[in-house]
Amino acid sequence: MRSLGSFLMVVLLALPAVPARAESLYKCEGPGGAVSIQSEPCPAGMTQVWKRDATPEPAPSAEELAARAALAEAEARRAAELARATEQARLAETERREQLAREREAAAKGERPATRSACTQAHDFSDAALEKEFLRLTETQKADLRAWVVAQCADVYDS
Repeated sequence: MRSLGSFLMVVLLALPAVPARAESLYKCEGPGGAVSIQSEPCPAGMTQVWKRDATPEPAPSAEELAARAALAEAEARRAAELARATEQARLAETERREQLAREREAAAKGERPATRSACTQAHDFSDAALEKEFLRLTETQKADLRAWVVAQCADVYDS
């Protein structure tokens, strides 16, 4: 009994190591130019044109499926971030062009172009930098940025 159990154990353990039966496709040509592609060798009276391996690919494992899903999700996030950044750049460029057109129009009328104070420019820069999460500013960097804005605005408050 024990030897039969051991034999069955060895057979069961060896089963996964046995490769799956290879399948082949045969292209056969018969009299009168009749062509067929089949999974069995060409019958008598037909000429074998070629034989191809048609062993199916193994199904992906759960780990492979999870990795594919994670890769697709990461690619989707990257594409969304790229689209958002592209749209922001387009809007900024549109605003820059509109501002340039306003300045040219004012110059053509002989008006002095509106200038923004250093304080306003500092606030705009700070706001833009803080909106950009990808910069990952530390609290120290944010404090330095606030101190710089205060310094730029100091002469406005003193006068």
